[in-house]
Amino acid sequence: MQIKKKKYAVVIGARPNFVKAAPFFKESKLHPEYSFTLIHTGQHFDDLMSKIFFEEMSIPRPDIQLDINSGFHTEKIGKMFSALRDIFLENKFDGVIVFGDINSTLAGAVAAAKSTKLIHIEAGLRSHDRRMPEEINRVIVDHLSDLLFTTEPVANRNLVQEGIAEDKIKYVGNIMIESLETYSDLINQSEIISKLGITPKQYTVATIHRAENTDNPGILEQILKLLNEYSKENTVVFPLHPGTRKKIEGYGLQSLLEGVHIIEPLGYFEFIKLVSESKGIITDSGGIQEETSHLGVPCVTLRDNTERPITIELGSNKLFPIDAIVPFDTKEIDAHLRRDNFKKSCIPLWDDGVSKRIFKYLDDFSK
Repeated sequence: MQIKKKKYAVVIGARPNFVKAAPFFKESKLHPEYSFTLIHTGQHFDDLMSKIFFEEMSIPRPDIQLDINSGFHTEKIGKMFSALRDIFLENKFDGVIVFGDINSTLAGAVAAAKSTKLIHIEAGLRSHDRRMPEEINRVIVDHLSDLLFTTEPVANRNLVQEGIAEDKIKYVGNIMIESLETYSDLINQSEIISKLGITPKQYTVATIHRAENTDNPGILEQILKLLNEYSKENTVVFPLHPGTRKKIEGYGLQSLLEGVHIIEPLGYFEFIKLVSESKGIITDSGGIQEETSHLGVPCVTLRDNTERPITIELGSNKLFPIDAIVPFDTKEIDAHLRRDNFKKSCIPLWDDGVSKRIFKYLDDFSK
């Protein structure tokens, strides 16, 4: 007698999702008892932010492609929700799996709540700053979820304090770090350093993309002035996010990039290689705080809070609120980026076994 497969939808939409989904789908090949339908919302849609990740990380081609990539944030979320709701109702999945905290995650979670069970991978992270769209997304998704996979002990405590039942919460580790470990050989083979003509440990990487930084012309101007000032005595390599580029051009701030080495967005292997060989990174990203902590690379985070407090505890990451560093005295930033005496990552379950643990709990959940 043939056993009926458990049907799950997996919703992804942007670069952070792709990195987290890759080891999950690699592990899924060992579990034929499941049938996964991959749905790509199109939140990130161009080749450098989407297609390249599917190709180099061998993520299955999406079964359903929504291509919802125009309009304001709320308009896109609404379109995603409407399309996903119809898909979920039509297919009658046993559950829906979402990753992280992006708008596609929120839309998938709200749509799933109307018809099926919801599983959230990377649950429980909190910045406790409701000004951040991602923070709103995290809280809503977690409180809609039936099974919550967490990356660090603080995430478990956050969820319990918010009244989420402990039997729903499973500490499995950081699936993004599993990607680092799983693809380490391919990362090391990248030739991005020689392609760019830069010297290992003699350059700093910059990434800026958060809405709270790029949607405000005054804040974005301050950040670009900081990078420009820092670049006077340091090589700064800046893979420029398409959304950030559009904002810079729209605000007429291009002249502030003259001293910075601007490059196009990179694939996962090239980007991690670039970061791992750098002196350090200046960023507003959440995931990069974790990646640099695991790699032992100093990280300057241009925010006044973080949903990854464990990276601050390790000492590899340090917060630099924009208002506090005007008028651009970069000495403290440079001092942090030159540090090498912080604790290297020793966080339990930040390893290559995260997806295995996820499937163990998913098996119990699916019975």
